[in-house]
Amino acid sequence: MKKKIATILICMLVAICSVFTVVTSTSVNKQILVIQSNNSKQGGTLLITEFNGNRVIEVDSGGTIIWEKAGLNNPVDAERLANGNTLITELGNNSVIEVDSGGNIVWNYNMLNGPFDAERLANGNTLITDTYNNRVIEVDSGGTIVWEKTGLNLSADAERLANGNTLIAEVGNDRVIEVDSGGNIVWSYNGADWPVDAERLANGNTLITEYVYGNRVLEVDSSGILVWQYYSSAILFDAERLANGNTLITEFLYGNRVIEVDSGGTIVWEKAGLDFPIDVERISKPPDAPTISGPNTGKPNTDYDFTFNSVDPDGDDVRFIIDWGDGDNETTSFTASGTNLTVSHSWSEKGTYSIIARAEDGYDALSDWSGPYQIIIKKSKSINSPFHWLQNWLQSHPNLFPIIRQLLGL
Repeated sequence: MKKKIATILICMLVAICSVFTVVTSTSVNKQILVIQSNNSKQGGTLLITEFNGNRVIEVDSGGTIIWEKAGLNNPVDAERLANGNTLITELGNNSVIEVDSGGNIVWNYNMLNGPFDAERLANGNTLITDTYNNRVIEVDSGGTIVWEKTGLNLSADAERLANGNTLIAEVGNDRVIEVDSGGNIVWSYNGADWPVDAERLANGNTLITEYVYGNRVLEVDSSGILVWQYYSSAILFDAERLANGNTLITEFLYGNRVIEVDSGGTIVWEKAGLDFPIDVERISKPPDAPTISGPNTGKPNTDYDFTFNSVDPDGDDVRFIIDWGDGDNETTSFTASGTNLTVSHSWSEKGTYSIIARAEDGYDALSDWSGPYQIIIKKSKSINSPFHWLQNWLQSHPNLFPIIRQLLGL
């Protein structure tokens, strides 16, 4: 019975929104209103899907529309791809399309029945929730299904996790499940009330959006313990955790806005005047390639300090992924954009090593790799007293007296 009711509800989504449009058309202001407080750290842009507006828009932090794809048929999901194109799920056309910056369709897949979500995977394939067919599928660029999880009950959202598993929100079964590549359930949360969206957070917890009856966003840990929630009088449909710890939420019905709330549930930022926003995604510009500074010579098994710096155009914090050139790789903690971060490293063997790094912001946007920074590690020659003090002093000042250093083999 629950499955039947859920199916009727989702199938009536188009009709419901059409009715509300007639009633509220005179009061819906197409201008996007922006309220922002000092507790918000909105950088980058937002990609917002307007279900009843039949468009996907990209807006800056001031609310100005800087890109738009109009003329859609009840879009329910959109994401900006690494190549600059946009992947859009159209419920009305039973299709997933990829459009370029000019709005031209460059790829599509339409062998679907009520798709609600799609994401482009790192391998170039596309993960799609084929909702009314009660499955999640992965298709390659040619449209061939290469993986699927069947036997679901109104799968509304899916996300491929870093471990290769897939997180799925099942509306009909009131649960969120994680399945492995064989389709076996390895984790589940059964306490959700009509979950339509789920995402795995960096801390290992899961953020879930409840639709209609729940009207809340909740965060649960791996044991299913509730650790955070936000209730709303509006009907919600999507939520995304920001790098600053706040949460973006779409108030789909009775709100017609996208809000940002802090951990205490206070609205610190909003974009109002939208036409049934059903999905939101924060778009981040990648940081600049890092600069690297430090010594150019050294000796084995000695720690040397190197300074890394990168500017993020959105002002986001950044961290550095470092390749030390000796087989060792390191990922640092996050630091403020444009500030120096000092990292130490040592080499065990003599040789010439090229250090490269790239910066990453809190939204997984990666910079290009830096140019190589070289350090030469030489074996130290033994020097008898009274020159041993000079050797030690020159080792700690690698850029001074190059001729003396050459004579001493440093």
